[in-house]
Amino acid sequence: MRVTVDRDVCCASGNCEMAAPAVFELADSGDVQVDDSAVDGKVDSVRRAIVDCPTQAIELHDA
Repeated sequence: MRVTVDRDVCCASGNCEMAAPAVFELADSGDVQVDDSAVDGKVDSVRRAIVDCPTQAIELHDA
C-alpha cells in the first residue's frame, strides 16, 4: 500500500500527523512527508487521517 498527498490542496493542518504519526510528518517548511514503509502496519490510522483531512488531500492506493 502507498499513500499520496496532493500538495496543491494540502493546508498543512497536521491532522494526518496526529492520526498516523508513524506515516505522516509535518516538516518545518509546512510540507507533509510520507513514510510509505510504515503504511502496511498502520492502514487503519491512515484511513483515519484520510477522514480527518480537511481538504481531502490524502489518498490510499493498493500498489
